[in-house]
Amino acid sequence: MAEKGKTGAAAPRKFELSKLQENCRALFGVSTSTFVGATVGMKGRYSVEEMKAHIEDWKKKGVK
Repeated sequence: MAEKGKTGAAAPRKFELSKLQENCRALFGVSTSTFVGATVGMKGRYSVEEMKAHIEDWKKKGVK
């Protein structure tokens, strides 16, 4: 069951990075190696929406 936020709306469910990585192809349309590259140094729990936005931003950065 989702937790309720201050506004009374259900807060998005958050998952460990390892669980998101296991399902990265289905959830984000990226390979495991892309997911690992996008999340280097990240810790904690994230919602699917947060991670999708993070991966999209990461993909736009390109190679330096």
